[in-house]
Amino acid sequence: MKEIRLFEKKRGVLRAEIWYAQKKTDIRGIIQYREAVRPLTKNYRKVRTLLSDLSLPEEEIVGKFTKNCRYEIRRAPRENVEVFHYFGSEVTEEICDRFVCYFDEFWRSKDVCGIETDRLRHEIMKYARAESFAVTEARIGKATVVYHTYIVGEDVVRLYQSASHYRLDEEVAQAVVGMANRYLHKEDMLWFKQAGKLVYDWGGAGQREEVESITRFKEAFGGEEAYFYDGEEVSGIKARIFRGVINIISGLGI
Repeated sequence: MKEIRLFEKKRGVLRAEIWYAQKKTDIRGIIQYREAVRPLTKNYRKVRTLLSDLSLPEEEIVGKFTKNCRYEIRRAPRENVEVFHYFGSEVTEEICDRFVCYFDEFWRSKDVCGIETDRLRHEIMKYARAESFAVTEARIGKATVVYHTYIVGEDVVRLYQSASHYRLDEEVAQAVVGMANRYLHKEDMLWFKQAGKLVYDWGGAGQREEVESITRFKEAFGGEEAYFYDGEEVSGIKARIFRGVINIISGLGI
């Protein structure tokens, strides 16, 4: 997998996010290694994920899904599920705002405090302007029931966020949203395949009890287990001072 790199300068300090790095960069600043292929920093976090091979023929990709997963995907169009895809410059500020509001409501519906919406908007538009971000959406009628977002590289796409709303209490409504979610994943995979991407990274597949159901959902698509490493490296006096200030502000909750 080829690296995905994004750079941003703040207060004279270079900040970089590097996905799938195979070796350390010689860039000075605050470097965030995301899913590096091996540990690149003194302190790192090992991340389990699942990878789906998009170089396979479509029938083989879908053939790796579980029988129940394929069944629900076939049912989704009968429930009038439609999908929409936006990539790079197609991710306008209006689309970004719609997603951010939806994502914030999604977390609040789980009794979790809302997200930092301004920071998320900035992050999405930063990636979108770099042609490294995609937003996909499943609708039933005019109602959006599922959103996915992706970090997009030359040959790999990485699921970044996923949100769905069960707008009605009836069990059937929840089942339809589940179908829409599976259908959207399948359509996303084929859309990225058509765009020449080779690997679909499921964005983590943790084994803790609190994420067990999410991991089971992802495993139903037949991806192969893989491990990567997250870490941060700060080099240069100005970068170390800047990181120290950020840490102090975060600790104070400002």
